[in-house]
Amino acid sequence: MSTSPSTSSNRKKPFIIHKQAREMARNVLQICIEEKKDNNLAYSLNNALDRAARYTGLTKRTLTRIQTESKIGSLRSPSKKGKMCKKKTNLNVDDFDRSVIYRCIEEFYLTKKVVPTCPKLLAAIREKIDFPWGVTSIRKLLKAMGYKWQKCHNKRKILVEKPAVVFARTNYLRKIRQFRENDRNIFFLGETWIDNNLTFKKCWRNDYIDAVLTDTSSTNRLILVHAGSRHGFLDGAKLLFKAGTATGDYHGQMNSTNFEKWVTNMFIPNLPQASVVVMDNAPYHNVQENKVPTKSSTKTVMLDWLSRNNVEASLSMRKVELFELIKLHAPQEKTFKIDQLIRSHGHEVLRLPPYMCDLNSIELAWAKVKRDVREHNVNSDLSLKRLKEVTEMAINQVTEEDWSGYDDHVISLEEHYWQKDVSIENAIDKFIIEVSDGEDSDSDSALSVIFASDSD
Repeated sequence: MSTSPSTSSNRKKPFIIHKQAREMARNVLQICIEEKKDNNLAYSLNNALDRAARYTGLTKRTLTRIQTESKIGSLRSPSKKGKMCKKKTNLNVDDFDRSVIYRCIEEFYLTKKVVPTCPKLLAAIREKIDFPWGVTSIRKLLKAMGYKWQKCHNKRKILVEKPAVVFARTNYLRKIRQFRENDRNIFFLGETWIDNNLTFKKCWRNDYIDAVLTDTSSTNRLILVHAGSRHGFLDGAKLLFKAGTATGDYHGQMNSTNFEKWVTNMFIPNLPQASVVVMDNAPYHNVQENKVPTKSSTKTVMLDWLSRNNVEASLSMRKVELFELIKLHAPQEKTFKIDQLIRSHGHEVLRLPPYMCDLNSIELAWAKVKRDVREHNVNSDLSLKRLKEVTEMAINQVTEEDWSGYDDHVISLEEHYWQKDVSIENAIDKFIIEVSDGEDSDSDSALSVIFASDSD
């Protein structure tokens, strides 16, 4: 005997109206009743936003934001913290784009003579590079790049670099200037990828770089590790291998182990005596030697570190006591394994300051190599064997004259940053003084516009 489906199964689930919506509905109904009694609208029909704010109890700003959001897509519910629920944004901003952002901020202070706000900075950045993210992402990126909003006496905010970032750049520039004055051999090392799907994207341009090549997915991708100086690539230091494999000493993605093998077997043996090695702060360059334990380290790790550093400690001591000993005897600066390895052979090591990849001459060489590969890869269908051949040919086409030009360009940038840091420092000090002096003024001066922060 067949049974017909129950009518209850076809019945729609009850629509649940939560407390806030109920209060808003009550408010709308109450005002409508009052208007009926008065036989008059509280606001005219032409004042739609004022009427909606009166009925709902929401601010006009909130209603405008909801209207804008509805035009873009479906409305979303806010999270418990009060922020809109959004998917996690992946800010894939490379070092070259970060350099562009740095220059944009520099232009605001030194050319436009104003303090940048995030919306204005976003507009300036989009004029130079492809930047699909919004103001919120700019704030996050600025923080990641070492910037902060510094409050003046009148609580206005000015965008400045954190002292540690400025110090790292100043320290680097001072040291490399000294090495150049002493006519030392300076070698820049680095790694890059070569893909059979190389494509260009919009970016800042100069005489040496036409465009930045995007990182596209490909089954045929090579990792290139090399070093060079003003006189060209270092003979015997080239390492070119297929990415993604896992056999052999170097046949895998670059990591600290493979990088150390390259430095030991291919780089150091070919370096001239008493050279200076410049490298960036890639994670596999930064394996620490004698790494200092943290508060969360186990008691055993703390005791082992203290023992290796000839500091007396006993098992009966508590972790808080051990950590105080560690802080007392910890070195002021981190020491990296690669740096110590290179220095043990009589060379000096310089670490590039954060976000200053444009001070690395080898990045300009990479750009030329990739451009040459792309010119031989019209259909983006090179086999792995052919990709290697084209890459080898492109590397050989980077001449000593090219490297000399790259080095001259970097030297000019070093001088540029050296001078600009002083200029920006003076400009920010001047802005702070002017704002502080005018903080009691009631007039809407230009400074009020200049220093208005969008951080709220």
